[in-house]
Amino acid sequence: MQNRIAGKIREVLETNNANYFVLYSGSNNADFYYTTGFRISDPVFYCAGVDYDYLIVPEMEKNRALKESNVSGVLSLNDLNFSENLKELKDAKKALAQTLLEFLKSKKVKKLLIPPDFPSVFSFYFKDNNIDIEIVESPFSELRAVKNEKEIQYIKETSKAVISGFEYLIKLLKQGIRNCDELRDKLELFLFSSGYIARHTIVASGITTSDPHNVGKGKVEKHLIADIFPKNKKTGYYSDFTRTIIVERDEEIENMLDAVIEAKREGLSLIGDGVLAKDIHNAVCDVLEERGYHTLRGKSREGFIHSTGHGVGLEVHEKPSIYINDEILRSGMVCTIEPGLYYRKLGGVRVEDTVVVKDKGCEILTKYKDRIDLNE
Repeated sequence: MQNRIAGKIREVLETNNANYFVLYSGSNNADFYYTTGFRISDPVFYCAGVDYDYLIVPEMEKNRALKESNVSGVLSLNDLNFSENLKELKDAKKALAQTLLEFLKSKKVKKLLIPPDFPSVFSFYFKDNNIDIEIVESPFSELRAVKNEKEIQYIKETSKAVISGFEYLIKLLKQGIRNCDELRDKLELFLFSSGYIARHTIVASGITTSDPHNVGKGKVEKHLIADIFPKNKKTGYYSDFTRTIIVERDEEIENMLDAVIEAKREGLSLIGDGVLAKDIHNAVCDVLEERGYHTLRGKSREGFIHSTGHGVGLEVHEKPSIYINDEILRSGMVCTIEPGLYYRKLGGVRVEDTVVVKDKGCEILTKYKDRIDLNE
């Protein structure tokens, strides 16, 4: 077990007077992959105690887990009597539950910590067999928020791919392709062939851009929002980047875009170690409100209607949240700054960069010009 993870597990177990923390998941779960370093599609048990952690996997995965995972010990289900339990109980879920129960009792576990998404079929089974259960929020989200140098390098690599993808999108637009679905399909295929998985990429135009997460469809109109957030197929790390592209001149949209660009630059200027997230969000709102636009802070349902940003890592949305909260930015955090404005009768605009928080200031990983006008 890695030192940072071991320390956090020990802290959480001691705070809650528990013996083990258990996940039932696969590598699509960011916490599971972060703690184990093991890639597996189907869910398996990860059990972490004060000084030791285990993966419990099917027999066919044991040798691979021994070679590839970061855990202290690997056990197969056959090591733990699963086949016999299945014969007796004739139900795979119950047999899994009984197998883990026997393992926990062999470790003299009296109290177990589980995450909110732990399957209830297992938790009820343990509770019915005299093991206390307590649900706790992820003990790893705060660890994951502060990246090490290797993780930052992974996100930098994804950020480079994002910029390459965006430049490819501009090339397609200049070639005369004016359909959002076609542009998205070609962009996602381009990214996939470069080693990145992009799903639900936003290539939206016209009035649909008034909905921040509308992926877009149909004809490209006067402006287009491209929000690109792929994952590296090898490392699992994301980046996130948005630009608004002026296709045809539109004074109202361009004024909104200028305001959002100013707000983004103001937000970026405030980033640094020890800065409160809410101070950045409020500064962004100040710029937009001074320009005459509405914000959610003013209880408006149009204008700037979401947070200023979010963490990026093994998930595209993770800690920290740059919003009205008391979260504090720390050096090594990777987050976005992404103000936007959205009006149902006009459409929306957004600009977004992914950055690394430094002791003073930040490093922009998705560095690219803010204003893109196809007419220039």
